[in-house]
Amino acid sequence: MKTPITIIGIIGFFISLYVMYRTNHGIPGIQKYDSSFKLLDMQFRYNASTVYTTFENIGEYGRKAYSNYLLLDFCFITCFLIVQLAITKAVVSKPSFQSLLLLLVALRAAFDVAENSILLYIINRYPTKYVALAEFCSWVTTAKFVMLYLWISGIIIILFTILVRNVVK
Repeated sequence: MKTPITIIGIIGFFISLYVMYRTNHGIPGIQKYDSSFKLLDMQFRYNASTVYTTFENIGEYGRKAYSNYLLLDFCFITCFLIVQLAITKAVVSKPSFQSLLLLLVALRAAFDVAENSILLYIINRYPTKYVALAEFCSWVTTAKFVMLYLWISGIIIILFTILVRNVVK
């Protein structure tokens, strides 16, 4: 049986994705100011030049829309964390593996929060440029993706192991 928090997290996850990818509160709202806009936090690696070119291209109102998007993203981070925790607890029974995957989930969320916080700091101080901080933010984004990919790999390996055990029986 799912806990109410898990159910809320799963519903919130899908609602967040919808708002962020299909409404003017998300990417479509930012793309009104630059049709080629791409989220910085969905790029594995970028540099300070990419950050400031993005901010320049979307203009003042696009930066405001991007700031609002990043604030909404905190809701997504929370809901995705709940979903990842639920998946991990449902799939992984061995305590040591579960602990490792839960650590990866927590680190992914922490890096995501740090990334959004840094981007908000930088965007709210534009046109002042914080080149080193923008570069650091890219490394935080990369770390977020590495944690996610390691978690996904762990889940896949465990599911594959379960499948092989059931086939061999």
